[in-house]
Amino acid sequence: ASVSAAEREYDCMTALQKCPPLRTALAENHAVCAAQGKGNVTDQAMRDFFGRQIPEVQTVSRVSFDSARRYSSGCVAENGSFRTQIRGAPEVILPAVTRYLGEDGRLHPMTPAVMGRIRQRWQTLASSAHRVIAAAEFPGQNDSENGGFSELTFLALIAIRDRIRSDAPGAVAEARGAGIQTVMITGDNPLTAGAIARDCGIITGSGKGRILTGEELAARTDEEVEAILPELAVVARALPSDKSRLVRLAQRRGLVAGMTGDGINDAPALRAADVGFAMGSGTDAAREASSIVITDDRFSSIMKAVLYGRTVLRSIRKFIVFQLTMNLCAVGVSLIGPFIGVETPVTVIQMLWVNIIMDTLGALAFAGEPSLASYMRCPPIPRDEKLLTGEMIRRILWGGGYTLVLCLWFLRSPVMHGVFARGDEVYYLTVFFALFIFCGIFQCFLARADGLNLLRHLGKNRSFLGIIALVAAVQLMIIYFGGTMFRCEPLTVRELTLAALLACTVIPAGILARCVGRKWR
Repeated sequence: ASVSAAEREYDCMTALQKCPPLRTALAENHAVCAAQGKGNVTDQAMRDFFGRQIPEVQTVSRVSFDSARRYSSGCVAENGSFRTQIRGAPEVILPAVTRYLGEDGRLHPMTPAVMGRIRQRWQTLASSAHRVIAAAEFPGQNDSENGGFSELTFLALIAIRDRIRSDAPGAVAEARGAGIQTVMITGDNPLTAGAIARDCGIITGSGKGRILTGEELAARTDEEVEAILPELAVVARALPSDKSRLVRLAQRRGLVAGMTGDGINDAPALRAADVGFAMGSGTDAAREASSIVITDDRFSSIMKAVLYGRTVLRSIRKFIVFQLTMNLCAVGVSLIGPFIGVETPVTVIQMLWVNIIMDTLGALAFAGEPSLASYMRCPPIPRDEKLLTGEMIRRILWGGGYTLVLCLWFLRSPVMHGVFARGDEVYYLTVFFALFIFCGIFQCFLARADGLNLLRHLGKNRSFLGIIALVAAVQLMIIYFGGTMFRCEPLTVRELTLAALLACTVIPAGILARCVGRKWR
């Protein structure tokens, strides 16, 4: 929304140079009607366009732009006389025009032919994605706060085209692939809004997507709007209350509603939405009411936030599967052990080490899971879906159950006692402790992989590999140097290898369960 010298339209600049009165009138119109301070992107574009030609004016009264009013105005006193400058939507300004300032610097009565050309130019610009603003003035004071326009002098149509960011169409397509419906809510003319929506891909080449105005939306009942929500693509000439209403109806339909905004009037909708996205260039009120601030004002950044959120959810679920699987085994061994003749299969200090692996180190290992593009091709998760799904419960019961049976069998198996009969009972329980920890390490690999390939994207999570290596190294140190504190005796390389190979059987058991589960589904 910034206009550089090279991008100014030649015919427009030529007309302004030929007609100093028109140039002066438009510069004053901007100086009076623009917001104080930095202003919005429209004010910034106009300021860039006029440059140093903007005069210093002292306004007697001023009416700020409002989306419901759709214009701004200000009254200037000069040599005892008053002059009111008005700028706003053409459909609001043009009906009150009776004269126009021509290129010759003179006032001319507005004729149907001239008005027809103005309206045709307006429609052409709007259809080509330009935001069109009408500038006019009134020789005197005008009760413009209530829209009481009459006998206005038409100055010009101001056309501004917001550049479509290069990444916007791709981000909209990515949102559609992720099952996210994008609706553009704007104060622009329906023609302008529709053209921009087509450029962005919100309205596809097939023409799918309905365009409604704020008035049409207000004329429909909540039930009617809720029924057309899946088809809605653009709401033009919208009021801030339209955003809040759409959020409420989307939530009532069971959808997760995200809302973007940058103005003070957007704050209620941002606060009501499930996720409010405030633009970094917006007002403080919008940023405080939102959940996330998009510092670069890019729609693609919202998609990055969605991808990050989906990645975090999957990482949490992976950690839960791993933790509950090992907890099921640890609790089962501790409860059943005394009934099968093993009073303390795992000591208190050993259980503390197990808890460190399951809680702290496990959480850190899964926190570094990569954000995969495939996550954005999955449908959204329903808002009523529980964190612990049925598939997760099956994996926990199978993985934890198999590990529990393996550990109990090892504790009471005569075959295993024969294989590891070199030492006393403490020596045998040291082997069991190593078996249990190795089972936990292999369960980590099973928990992080959704498919059958347990090594897929493993290189993208280097923290996982580092933590697994750390757990294995500390476990070896405990076995060889833990002594009586950890109730451990040094093992031979052969017996340590056998314990690791026995623990490794949890992997084929887990893969078999997944294959059976997929076939059953």
